[in-house]
Amino acid sequence: MRRRTGAAMGMGDNDLLALRLILDNTAAGRHTAAKDVSVYLGISSASTTALIDRLESGGFVERRRSMTDGRSITLLPTRAALGETGPLLAEADAQLAAASAELSADEAETVTRFLIRMRETVDRISADRARARPERRRSQGDY
Repeated sequence: MRRRTGAAMGMGDNDLLALRLILDNTAAGRHTAAKDVSVYLGISSASTTALIDRLESGGFVERRRSMTDGRSITLLPTRAALGETGPLLAEADAQLAAASAELSADEAETVTRFLIRMRETVDRISADRARARPERRRSQGDY
């Protein structure tokens, strides 16, 4: 669903996730800095800068000096982002919630267990690959 929403808005996955973080933080009265986006997405500072540049050039985000610390930059959604993106994301959330509400308690429990197992499996695969990577590099003489 996120990919489809992002595609409809001309955004990639990380762009949409970052925008959602900024929208959610703004709605909750929290400031969002580039570092927050970087940590949230698990991407480098350079990748974060490029992502924010895309959001800014697309008219979704603007950079402003922090009101509390003039040295830092706060990321804020533009009016266009609030007007266009907010309702689109809210509609997607409502449709997903409606689909979930159709499940019985037993069905929801089964789906939840399944998704937890899948997440654990993907996490384990990722961890195994990360551990294997340095060994492979060493064996290939990359160190």
